[in-house]
Amino acid sequence: MNPTVHDMDGFDIKSMSGMSRVMIVCSTWGEGEMPDNAEELYEIAVEAGKILTNTNFSVCALGDTGYDLFCQSGKDWDKTLEAMGGSRIHDRVDCDVDFEDPAEQWMNGAMSKLACVDNEGTFQANLVDDMVAYASGAEIETEELPQENAGTTAYQAMETASLFFHKPNKWLKRVKEAVNDETLPTTGIEKAKDMFKELRKLTLKALPQGKDYIALVDNEKCIGCTQCVYYCNFASIDMISWDLNARTSQFESKKALILDDTCVGCTLCAFACPVEAITMESKV
Repeated sequence: MNPTVHDMDGFDIKSMSGMSRVMIVCSTWGEGEMPDNAEELYEIAVEAGKILTNTNFSVCALGDTGYDLFCQSGKDWDKTLEAMGGSRIHDRVDCDVDFEDPAEQWMNGAMSKLACVDNEGTFQANLVDDMVAYASGAEIETEELPQENAGTTAYQAMETASLFFHKPNKWLKRVKEAVNDETLPTTGIEKAKDMFKELRKLTLKALPQGKDYIALVDNEKCIGCTQCVYYCNFASIDMISWDLNARTSQFESKKALILDDTCVGCTLCAFACPVEAITMESKV
């Protein structure tokens, strides 16, 4: 996800209707009052009506338990966003003066769920456990995911690690079968690249190699996920007509080109392909 940060001062509340994921952090002044830069926006929001029917939100409220109306501004925003038709995807967290730990917990919980909201605003609840595991560095279960989950936001969000897994569960399952090793590296974002390098080495050793064969790609099946490119041991694969924005439009306009003069038939690309678009053919 690529976030955009807005100041409440001068923000157009109507523009929020086009946002499928919203996180609000708001402090409380005095006796339960909105900060100066939020007063006008909140007054407009109260009168805006149900304009957030496709919006998922979560609120982090900042306050001081020394005041009677602790975190009241955040509580008001939480209630109002729901009244505007928004869906509370993660419960509000009320933070005292020492806000760092609860705010971090809120951030982790809210973002893991918001990452499972697709571009139409639909919350893919069945993907949350995998997303939480991915973000925390825990191992992902290797059960096959249903086809309808392919390409959803949860996996698109992983591009922040510069390593894009179209079907991580299927991929890890195939790796386990190939290397016969139940102890695999973890999949936290900060460890994704190291994990990839290690699995690449293990897989190359486990799979057969034959220089009399060349990999061929079926462009009708290719979804442009780039896993073959990352796996290729000799940089023999190029992506042509690559449209980064198409990642959110069913992987259109992408083809893989395998260079036969450098391909050694190691089969790594065929192994990595999540849609079985690559086959090994004899050079003869």
